[in-house]
This record gives sequence, C-alpha cells and structure tokens, in this order.
Amino acid sequence: MKKNIIYIFAILSLISCSDILEEELTGDLTGDGVFIDEEGIDFALNGAYASLGLFIGNSPDGRDDTNRETGWTLIAYGTDTYTNGSDGGFKYFNTYDSDLNASSRVVRESWDEFYKGINAANTVIGRSPDAIVNNPEKLTRVTAEARFLRAYFYYWLVRIWGPVHYTDEETKTAETEAHRMALDELYPKIIEDLKFAEENLPGVQNDFGRATSWAAKSTLADLYLTRKNYDQAATYAEDIINNGPFSLVNSFSELWELDNEESSEVIWSTQFADELEYDNGGNPAHLFFLMEYDKLPGMKRDVVNGRPWKRFRPTNYLLDLYDMEDQRYDATFVTVYYANNPDSAPSGVAVGDTAVYLPRVPLSQAEKDTKPYGESIYNQDEYTEKTYPSSKKWIQPNRASANEVSGGRDFIAYRLAEIYLIAAEAHALKSSPDQTKALFYLNEVRKRAYGVDDDSALPPITAVDIDIILEERAKELAQEGKRWFDLVRTGKLVERVKMHNPQAASFIQDYHSLRPIPLTQIDRTSNDFPQNPGY
Repeated sequence: MKKNIIYIFAILSLISCSDILEEELTGDLTGDGVFIDEEGIDFALNGAYASLGLFIGNSPDGRDDTNRETGWTLIAYGTDTYTNGSDGGFKYFNTYDSDLNASSRVVRESWDEFYKGINAANTVIGRSPDAIVNNPEKLTRVTAEARFLRAYFYYWLVRIWGPVHYTDEETKTAETEAHRMALDELYPKIIEDLKFAEENLPGVQNDFGRATSWAAKSTLADLYLTRKNYDQAATYAEDIINNGPFSLVNSFSELWELDNEESSEVIWSTQFADELEYDNGGNPAHLFFLMEYDKLPGMKRDVVNGRPWKRFRPTNYLLDLYDMEDQRYDATFVTVYYANNPDSAPSGVAVGDTAVYLPRVPLSQAEKDTKPYGESIYNQDEYTEKTYPSSKKWIQPNRASANEVSGGRDFIAYRLAEIYLIAAEAHALKSSPDQTKALFYLNEVRKRAYGVDDDSALPPITAVDIDIILEERAKELAQEGKRWFDLVRTGKLVERVKMHNPQAASFIQDYHSLRPIPLTQIDRTSNDFPQNPGY
C-alpha cells in the first residue's frame, strides 16, 4: 500500500455528529465505547485527517447524497485562470448567477466535512488525557496534531465563509444553537492552536502526511499573509526556507511524477492510497481538468490520457501568462495526443503518431493542411468548452482501467515554492518593503521555471508588486486549489474575473468573495444565524 496513514472514512458518521447534524445512532459503536484508550484515540485522530480527503472529493461510503466534485468545485471555479468546461452541474460557481445560493450541495457538503473534522479533533483533544495515561510524549504529539487539524479546518472555513460558529468541545448530541464568531476573535484561536502545534509537533513524522511543525509554520505564514501581517508572514516563510529540511526539486515536471509524491519540496499533503478499498474514491482531480480528446480522430479513451469529465478549463489569460521559455507550461498542460485508435485515425496517421495538436504559436490553415492530422490542430482562438489544453498535474496513468474514477494522487497543501512566493509577497508589501529580498525569493522560483542558474538569464523584473506576485502564483500553482483564495485575500477577485473570465464577468459582485452559508445550517439553528450579504 502506498500510504502509511489509512483514513477510516466511516468513523464520523458512525460514532460522532457535528453541531448541524441530527442523526439517530444505531448499534453499540459509540464514542464512550471506543475513545477510551490509545487505540481508540488513534482511530479518532485518523478520522479527523479523513475530513481533508473527504473535502477534496471522496464520496463518503458511496452514498447518493454526496458528490465527489463539491470540494474541487469550491476551489477551482470562478477565477481569472479557470472557467467551466462543457460538462457538470455546478457551473454557477463559475458564472456567479442566481443558482449560486445557500441551497447548493457544494457549500453544504464542504461545510459539513470541515465541521466533522473539527468535531473529531475536539474529540481527540478532550479525551486523550484520560485515554493516553502512560505515554506523555504521545499525548503531547496527538494533542498537537489534533489542534493543528482543528486550526486548519477553521482556517478553511473563515476564508470561505467569513465569521463562523466556533467550538472547541466535542459535540456528543445534536445541538441547535450556533453563533457566528467575529474574525478578530476567531483568528487568535486559530493562531493559538497553530503555535501549540508548531512548538509541540516533530519536524518529521514516521507516517508521511501527518502534521509536522513545518506544516504548522507553513499554515501560519499563509494565515499571516491573508491577514496582511506581512512581517510575521515573512518571518515564518524565511524560517521554513532557511531552517527547514526542504529543497526545490530540480525541474518542475519532477513534482508531478507519480513516484515523487514525497519529494524534498512537499511540506505537507493530504494522503490518498492507490488501493480503492482504503480511500473510497480518492482524489478525483484527474477527471476534472481534461479536454474531450477521446472523440477526436485517431483517439479513444485510455488509461494514460485519462477519463475526461471536462469540468475546469484554463482561461486564455492563464495560457498567455507563460513565456515560451517557461518550462512550466509544458509541464502543466497537454498539447499533443498520440493516436491510439487505428479505426478512426486519418489517412497517414498510425498508432503512436501525432493525432491532436494544440500549438502555442498559431498555425495557418495552409500549415495545418500539410499535416495528416490537420483537422485536429486547434489554435487558441479555436478552443471550446470541449477542446483546450488538459492538465498534466493530476493525470493518473496507473488507474486500473480507462473508466476508473478513483484516484490516488496526494493533494499538496504546501510546498516550498509557495513558501518562496509567500516570502516574496510579504517583503514586497510590508510597511518597510524590502525589494531586494522580494526579488530574491521570487527569482528562486523563476530560475527553476526557466531552467537557469543565474538571475541575469531571467526576463527582467525591476520591482515586485501584487500583480507580479499574482501572475507568478498563477503560473506556479495552476490547478492546485489556491487561486480563488489568492484573489479574495488581495481584493482582486472581481477585477480580475471581469478582465479575464468572460463566462463569469457578467454576474460577479463584491459579495461573492464569501460563499453562502448553507441553508441547512441556518434552518437547524434555533437562534438567528445570519446569512452572508448578497445571498
């Protein structure tokens, strides 16, 4: 089995409930009967980790009332870099029309998973002292992991919904009272948990994927950047860069090799197993970023090229950001498909020959006509919701079959390149800007992108500002679930969507920087639980 952590996805629905769930528990499996010793606490802690995987896209227990697309829909749609493809039912998260409302299962399921994770973490924190009585070192580590996860879940919640209900106690029965805590009160609680984790977690865990002190530091750097505390963000980022055991991999493409998920660059990631019985669906990202290659001449669906669900399509703005010398373009996007179907191949195209081509430099019709696959050459101005450069980052050529929807790729929460970009942004924007440091950290990422060792070989940048940072983050972190948060925290969401995402430009408004509170939360709360403005 690929992973060291086995997430038990059923744990929360069996033995716990969140403050918005009203479930009738059946059978003899209860928290008081399970979380009474070290084994039970380990079980609960794995359940807390499981919520990360469930948010990214698992369909818990194969139930019909959940959807593997909800997490990715929430973080991938409606930005300046990604818009909608032809398929799927959640396009309103890209277009921002009236269907984006409190009844959406996307917000409901994501909200529920985060609170289940919080409740599992609270369970571990509250019960561990009585369950782990002869191992103080383990008690401290387990408590620190749980407090990290609790903070991490709340950090997602506040960035998506703003003020939310806060509890640091285990919910054992259905509760109907909830209150939205102001961010000035909630963020200090998140920071307190993260600092406890920073001080009490080891730098390396035996099980890759468990939280470490470096994961806590990375989250703090990210959080302080979001809160515009640039001095603190720079301090944490530089600590990771200068003192952490991490290094950039040699080439950008190495990051996405299937056997390199525990590379020197990865600080912390959500783990998924290749074995389907452990992950109940795993990471489905390999489905979502693909064009409809399998209906073109000379092509059929296969394992290597993936099963195209055609959900998320790159904008022309994103594609145009990359210089021709920037190696990240070819490491991020598929531009050539090789024939695998002799029955539909054009004359002169054999299996293994080029069948589909999406050139970066447009070809004239006369140039296309010289190629036997000319009818399947698509310039950028010919892209559609079905035809566009697919993603390489999530492609999964080790699936069991061409139609398999489960995926085992890890979801990278933080990697060193992003920490360099955090350091660059923080130094550029702090009250006493340090452009020398900002440019240094930015260029560490750019040098790898261009395959050079010296700053002088890079396209020149004289000063680092927020637009430079956003462009670099777009190129480096495309398809990694960061963009919507980047645009919201910098106040650029509406401006950049209107400029670069025509499908979203008409309806997006300022209030869309927060998602709607799920109607289920509001309906099940006995006191007033205000909806976010605009919804």
